[in-house]
Amino acid sequence: MGLAVLGLSLGVSACGKEKSASTPAVTDSVVARVGETKITQAELEAKLAEQPAFVRARYGTPEKKKEFLDNLVRFELLVQEAKRRGLESDPEVRAMLEKVMVQQLVKSQTESAEAVVSDADAKAFYDANLAEFVKPERVRISQLVLKAPRGTPERQKALTQAVKLATEVRKESNVPRAFDTAVRAHSQDTATQAQGGDLGFHTREELTALGGEALAESAWNMKAVGQLSAPVETDAGVHLLMLQARQVGHEQTFEQAKPRIMQRLGAERRAKALEALVEKLRTQTKVDVNEDILAKVNPEAGVKPAPRPGQAEAAPR
Repeated sequence: MGLAVLGLSLGVSACGKEKSASTPAVTDSVVARVGETKITQAELEAKLAEQPAFVRARYGTPEKKKEFLDNLVRFELLVQEAKRRGLESDPEVRAMLEKVMVQQLVKSQTESAEAVVSDADAKAFYDANLAEFVKPERVRISQLVLKAPRGTPERQKALTQAVKLATEVRKESNVPRAFDTAVRAHSQDTATQAQGGDLGFHTREELTALGGEALAESAWNMKAVGQLSAPVETDAGVHLLMLQARQVGHEQTFEQAKPRIMQRLGAERRAKALEALVEKLRTQTKVDVNEDILAKVNPEAGVKPAPRPGQAEAAPR
């Protein structure tokens, strides 16, 4: 048989295990013998049941059933030969077996009832973390601020200067760069001047709290990135705003978010269950670590040097 069949054979386990008394006698009928090992009808059917439906559909005829059975026979022959050669005691084989055993232990430990996530658990998480699933639209703006309190002579001067600066910026071929230069040269807001006036991302409500409704409305009405606003008057002074980016709002309902929440909470609970098992085992088993020897461990000591280009790796003797 080809490599595909051999690959399938490596996915099956050894046969010939004893059956319980409750199993119908017909399923214990021996389909084949490989040395002292029996392959029963029940085992053959169990292996077929492990295959996807589209694969099982191929094995409806006697010829195809025999082909699948031969797969098991080939696997068992290889198992017996591996045992004959003493590979059960091979360090690599034992290491692989230990990994499989640990995987099975972890699986059984983390599939406990405590790791099951209910709809109520998922809903409670959704409600407690609503900001993660309901995100309002946000804009990122930069500002040039000319401070001038309302009702003062400086206010009109600030308005005139803002109009002049906006006109000069719009004349440039690269408006965003020109605005950044103008901010660094003329803005009187020391908190943002060195950053080109960058205010970061904010919702409309946050902008209203930051600078008033007029500033928020002006920022929200800009649609194109790089767009420059008209002068905006606030209690602090006169502002020129530039839209740097816009994030579209996103609302994910509980039903939409539930699969991801269930997966997340399940993973967290499985991790906690595994950690609880490890901590329990630590209390039951004495673990000694020689810190002096640990300090001498060289992470590169077991790494084989890569062959130089054009140099073939020496064959083992």
